[in-house]
Amino acid sequence: MADLFMNERNHNKKIENKNIKQLAEAYIENRSNVLSPTTITGYKSILKNFPKDLLETRIGLLTNEDYQAAINQYSVGRSPKTVKSAHQFLNKVLTDNHIYISENTILPRKTKTDIEIPTTEEVVQFLKDIEGTKTEIFVAFSVFLGLRRSETFALKWKDIDFNKKIVRINKARVINEYNDFVEKTTKTYAGNRDLKIPDVLLNMLPPKGKANDYIIEGSPTAIYSLYNRQRKNFNFPYNFHSLRHYFASVMLMAGVPNKYAMERMGHSTDGMLKNVYQHTFKSKQEEYDVVLNDLFNKQDKKTDTAPNSKKE
Repeated sequence: MADLFMNERNHNKKIENKNIKQLAEAYIENRSNVLSPTTITGYKSILKNFPKDLLETRIGLLTNEDYQAAINQYSVGRSPKTVKSAHQFLNKVLTDNHIYISENTILPRKTKTDIEIPTTEEVVQFLKDIEGTKTEIFVAFSVFLGLRRSETFALKWKDIDFNKKIVRINKARVINEYNDFVEKTTKTYAGNRDLKIPDVLLNMLPPKGKANDYIIEGSPTAIYSLYNRQRKNFNFPYNFHSLRHYFASVMLMAGVPNKYAMERMGHSTDGMLKNVYQHTFKSKQEEYDVVLNDLFNKQDKKTDTAPNSKKE
């Protein structure tokens, strides 16, 4: 029995006799103190939804083709970004253990998506529609400061300096693997920032509470659900992140330099501004269309009336 126990123990120690799920769970466990609650929840969601045939089969029996087939299966009904995130996690787990069955995997091609940004008129009307409700200040922090949803839910009264009219962003409130809301540091180092509060936002704040009270009272889940119901009821067809897009676009249209806009948004690089946020409002696009059309018409008329002009 002792020999059998030792043989089985030695057998299980060999990487080729483990499965990907075991390695992934060990990867998460060994980094549980440094990974954010959101990241851990995301990793566990991947393990829950990724094809079990791949995750639970002994690694020594798996091939590149098996991994590719699992990626193909996982891709059905999921965005290219979601699939890429799952692959990056599993590929990291495997290569850290010197297993290379995930090399040269072909992922779904990312498709270009148009970002819809509300107009100022739509934002102003929506704020009027939800005035006095629990979501008013929740929406306002994104409209006037560009805060992320998790950053807004984490704001406490002690984070606001009313004399200097500044709010300090230094944490986020997210759901952990047990579906509880917990505080964590901001998404990136650049996420820690002090922002000047516009007067319009200061005037919208509710009566000041205790230093450690959250400014947005109540369940974050319930408030976000209320927002989604309100946007449907008031014909405001934009998800919450579009409010952050709106704030970024207002800065860009006002000529705010990328570096300053990047700092206000809490980004460590300007890549997101270049690739996502530099969209103009539809009304502005239409204005530019008219300007260009008039310009080309004038050029065409000058050509037609130019001396010695020839037409072929």
